[in-house]
Amino acid sequence: MVLLATFSLVYSSIAYYALSRPPAQSFFAWGVYSQNGSLSNYFSGVGTNVTTHKVLSWHFEVTNQMGSIQYVGIVYRLGNSTSKNPNATDPASTIPQIGNTSSFIPNGHTASINFAWIINSEKQAGGLLTLNMTVNGQQVSSPVGAVKGLKFRFFFELWTYDLASNSFVYGPNSGSGNWLQIWFNAV
Repeated sequence: MVLLATFSLVYSSIAYYALSRPPAQSFFAWGVYSQNGSLSNYFSGVGTNVTTHKVLSWHFEVTNQMGSIQYVGIVYRLGNSTSKNPNATDPASTIPQIGNTSSFIPNGHTASINFAWIINSEKQAGGLLTLNMTVNGQQVSSPVGAVKGLKFRFFFELWTYDLASNSFVYGPNSGSGNWLQIWFNAV
């Protein structure tokens, strides 16, 4: 009897572990893709130089593996070489937001979210070049300038909607706290 109980316990334990799913880690994966669908070569031409009236059409790919449908927001900011970086707990809130977009993403799916922009005109002021742009169809005046138009950068922040606070949140408790940046020169 003891032998039968021992074998039953051993075989049922083996069956349980063999058939059980491993614990899953919840996560978002995302990136900024260029016009040609790669995670590089964002600017056709020489280096990272962008000329006035050149339309750049990028897109975000956001994958949801959080275990349920998620409402995500992407915040766009335009900074320069002296702008403070966001981090995993704090967005770059010292840099004004120049736009945002949002999307519902089912669990296990990837959303493609367009990001199109163009520099309409440039303005020299106090040794800094500032930009008038169109971002996803909206007119935007850059909140910051860059010396000689060099070393501008877009910050992109991934935010998630929190039902408890009824707002978008950023940081480790949101499942996001994730940011990307792309540098460019306005020439």
